[in-house]
Amino acid sequence: MKKLLLFCLSVLVITSSFAQLHDNIWYFGYDNNSDTLDPYGISVLDFNYNVPAVYQNIKPNVNFNGTNTSFSDEYGNLLMYTNGAHLYDSDDKIMNNGYQLMTGQANSGEVYPQYTSIIPWPGKENLYLLFYMEDAWTIQGFVASGLYYAIVDLSQNNGLGKVISKRNKVVEINLWIGHLIPERHANGRDWWLLVNKWNTNQFYRILIDPRGVIIDGLQTIGDTVRNGAGQACFSPDGKMYCSFSGVSSQAGGFLDIYDFDRCSGLLSNHNQLHLPEIWGGISISPNSKYLYHNLELKAYQYDLDAADIFASRVQVSDWDGVTLSPLGFPTGFYSMQAGPDGKIYATTVASSQYLHVIHRPDEPGVACRYEQHGIALPTFNAFSMPSFPNYRQGPLDGSACDTLGLDNHPVARWRYEQDTTDVQHIAFRDLSYFEPDSWRWRFGDGSPEVSERHPEHTYAQPGKYEVCLIASNANSADTLCRTLFIGVTAEQNPELQAQIMVGPNPFGSRLWVSLGASLRSPHFRLYDLHGRLLRQSPLSLGLTEVNTAGLPRGMYFWEVLSGGERVKWGKQVCNDER
Repeated sequence: MKKLLLFCLSVLVITSSFAQLHDNIWYFGYDNNSDTLDPYGISVLDFNYNVPAVYQNIKPNVNFNGTNTSFSDEYGNLLMYTNGAHLYDSDDKIMNNGYQLMTGQANSGEVYPQYTSIIPWPGKENLYLLFYMEDAWTIQGFVASGLYYAIVDLSQNNGLGKVISKRNKVVEINLWIGHLIPERHANGRDWWLLVNKWNTNQFYRILIDPRGVIIDGLQTIGDTVRNGAGQACFSPDGKMYCSFSGVSSQAGGFLDIYDFDRCSGLLSNHNQLHLPEIWGGISISPNSKYLYHNLELKAYQYDLDAADIFASRVQVSDWDGVTLSPLGFPTGFYSMQAGPDGKIYATTVASSQYLHVIHRPDEPGVACRYEQHGIALPTFNAFSMPSFPNYRQGPLDGSACDTLGLDNHPVARWRYEQDTTDVQHIAFRDLSYFEPDSWRWRFGDGSPEVSERHPEHTYAQPGKYEVCLIASNANSADTLCRTLFIGVTAEQNPELQAQIMVGPNPFGSRLWVSLGASLRSPHFRLYDLHGRLLRQSPLSLGLTEVNTAGLPRGMYFWEVLSGGERVKWGKQVCNDER
């Protein structure tokens, strides 16, 4: 595959044979209609690293609007993705029979968030179900005129897959736009999918099991859910279902919160909040305690454990006034998605080359660290945010519907962050899943084991250390060990070297510098063969673009500095192609 890797960082996260990393590859952006670097192309966020890698893929001829879904194998390798119009394979081509999921769909892709979703077909090896909607214009505005699914067989076409059936009807009636988010059944194998009947308080309860896609009932619950674009999400523990719909500038938006029963698929205890804003998105923290709500120029947090959830609202971010879009519009806050690294990511309202990041979503208030423009993308992205269900969810052990003999066997996963002022101080973050209830950390320096879930540790001496996490419950334990290089020189630290890359080579009117490590006052400098400094730029975590327009053809040298000291250097060729 011809991919331009601009940000390939950190040691690959080691996974077990039970890994469920189906949401590890995220695509963003517009089709640039060319096989060259361009700010209007496809950006990739790759979670197969301790710090997510950000790079540009110049191969796809695809455009993402609001609709965006991808699916990777259990180890995090991309298998397929869709913009709602077509289904693409891992070679970035339209999959066999994946053209036009519905008749007459535009190549540019559907515009609504969560208009598609992909899950494995329970009990069917190599078979996957792609759910999608078709929209229609009515006198009341746009609606989803039906819910459909396609069957994908990834054993065909040498592993690139084939759509063996599409346009299979689930229900043909006016429905809530988007908000497609499956949730794992409490038996640990099957799935639920809830779809609201347009502008009613009725939800179709759809069961996906080895028999197929089955309408299990139509539930009437609470107040009317207003039709509009937005997002829905389940809490990671599966106990709550939340949604936001932006209806119109006159009607405003609506935030709806329910309790959810993973056994029966039924909702209860409906609460609804009417808001004046219409542009926004939602996501829930990994510990299932906090609901985050982006609303145009502000971002809020709700405590889902509070007696009065809506009264618990606190503001966690306010638009910083920066306009990064090509037309100078406010970037603001829009769609959200929980990442497999325990953070939450958000798009901007207007087109930009940035994502916002909530670094510690399990923490209350501003301690959640909502960072605007925290991830730099190599290409522009407007409203596109990929949508994923919670793939790392097992059975509800001991429940009435825990009938298949499946148990939660923990899978150990973790990441770490290095302190920028004290490089020997490390914060570790547990990402284990399948219900661990105890944790044991070994830091590799002879210090005692630690049983905290998210510990911090300071190493007394620089060096190479093997860090291990043992995550366990009553059923079993799993161990993940990784080697960390702490406080050593750049030449002694292959992980740090891997986290600093410069591209492309050869380059033309711009260079990309990718940085995945926290360095002290990082800077980039570019020199000619005579040692004359021609370009310099401070660096941020992620991607930094350096304007190299006007430089003649030839060889150039570069260096990356941390606190004034060189940590990496290299050479690059300019081909003077603009």
